[in-house]
Amino acid sequence: MPKFASIAISVCVLIAIGIVIMSSVDIASQMATWGNEAWGLLTKHIGKIAAGIVVLTVLAFVPYRKHLKLVVLYYFLTLGLLALPFISEPTLGSKRWIYIGNFSFQPSELAKISLILFISSYIYQNKENMSKFFKGFVIPIMMVSPCFLLILLEPDLSTTAILMLVILLMLYSHGAKGVYILTCFLIIALVFYVSYTQGLFLKNYQISRFNMFVQGKLPEQVQKAIQSVKEGGLLGKGLGLGEVKITIPAVISDFVFAVIGEEMGLVGIIVTVALYWWLIRVLIKSVEKLSSDAFATAYITGFSCLIFLQVLVNLGVMVGFLPVTGVTLPFISHGGSSIIAFFAGLGIALNIVSSTGETS
Repeated sequence: MPKFASIAISVCVLIAIGIVIMSSVDIASQMATWGNEAWGLLTKHIGKIAAGIVVLTVLAFVPYRKHLKLVVLYYFLTLGLLALPFISEPTLGSKRWIYIGNFSFQPSELAKISLILFISSYIYQNKENMSKFFKGFVIPIMMVSPCFLLILLEPDLSTTAILMLVILLMLYSHGAKGVYILTCFLIIALVFYVSYTQGLFLKNYQISRFNMFVQGKLPEQVQKAIQSVKEGGLLGKGLGLGEVKITIPAVISDFVFAVIGEEMGLVGIIVTVALYWWLIRVLIKSVEKLSSDAFATAYITGFSCLIFLQVLVNLGVMVGFLPVTGVTLPFISHGGSSIIAFFAGLGIALNIVSSTGETS
């Protein structure tokens, strides 16, 4: 099967799973438990998917090398968008959103794709120097640090951590020495430990979440998520028949796996994870013939790592292996910013894949 088709089928099935989940939650929300709070959830979700497909289609036809000329513009645009929420009033104690009338979006989601493109361009332009300490490690980290700082100050610790891991893996896969990456990990861990133990920089709710995690206590939403999976068993209760799902906060974004587990069972979770594995596998294999094109290989590496880490964190939070944090499930979770960002990233990836002209 052509790689382009393999990717398209995988993503289409993931989108279908997301639509089924939103339909199930939407129907449940219109019953006694939530009243009309989430009325129209399915319609909104399909609308966001449609917008994402438009963005994907446009970017899939833009030659990926054209982004090389625009990465500086992307970078400063991203920096500006990340700074905008700080001039407005915070929402629920954070400054993550930009509001334009009834429309809102989260710049940090778009920053994921923008910074992957930026670092891919840097690797392409400095591929002969990637093993050097300053040119291959310090300089690229310093260049993206202002964006990391703004995301961290929102505060959005999970996005900062995921993006940092993605960038470090991109640098390592293209020549940066492992000792540099390991040292960076150790420094980050030390800074976080000091911040956590001394109460510096972190918000009270973040400290509370880590305290619960360290003490082995499961937050209520995690307990309910695990209960939903247990009740789903091997094959699930059936589509639309889950009951625990409507009691879980952020179930349509951060705890989507709980709905899959309750209504589609363990088999549904395994199939979903397998789809992500297949998607990542095909993306990585698609650039084997482009090993000389550092921009293409770096971008595919970064985008694949982003998908992998978000799935890993989302699943890890749901089963209690990680502290509670807000990370969406790519192509499935509700949330316009995340949907648009991942479709944009996939559009660029599809253009790279189609340029190989290879089949798997």
